[in-house]
Amino acid sequence: MDEFASFLSSDIGLGGILGTVILLIIFGGLVPWRQHRAALAEKDKQLDEFRQDKMAQRQIIDEQANQISLLIPKIELSVHIADAFKKFGAGEGP
Repeated sequence: MDEFASFLSSDIGLGGILGTVILLIIFGGLVPWRQHRAALAEKDKQLDEFRQDKMAQRQIIDEQANQISLLIPKIELSVHIADAFKKFGAGEGP
């Protein structure tokens, strides 16, 4: 730890600082401003597409729920008619 502290306290100069910054950029420690903005724009685009897909899915689910709600009474009637035919076929009468 003492070596690190002595390194920080020594005068590395402008060239050393510039070299360190360039190395950090090359190895991914620092990201250029334009690249950062481009990455944020791409992420925003992906989020917008995700939101649009989510809204489309919600609309489909709502439509399916409405269709199911309309079909339930008709299905219940069909089941009741089928039960009546079954009883009638077994000779039990209406």
